[in-house]
Amino acid sequence: MSHDDATPQTPDQLAAFMEGLTFAPPPAPQDEQALLDSLPAAGSSVMVVRSLRLPIELDQAVASAAQAGGVPKTAWIRQAIEMALAVQADDDQPISRAEALRALTLLRPARHVA
Repeated sequence: MSHDDATPQTPDQLAAFMEGLTFAPPPAPQDEQALLDSLPAAGSSVMVVRSLRLPIELDQAVASAAQAGGVPKTAWIRQAIEMALAVQADDDQPISRAEALRALTLLRPARHVA
């Protein structure tokens, strides 16, 4: 394991480091209220940030699909994950290929207005 030269390695170095710390003053009351007002509302959904490694080709395909759908890449990826989870849900009721084809034949083709 490597160590950063700035990382304290001994108790004396740690004490010197701690002595050198400075803290910003707390915000003024009006600034504090502005900061609090910028937070999400109580009870709103929490979004978790995930780091994801993708091959460049897959990332480009996601970018193209997201652009075609008119959504940001993160929204497109989130929707794809939601669809995959829905397919794997315990209450999912798979149907046969014949039933799927029968249902598809009942659909009318979409008419595109130019």
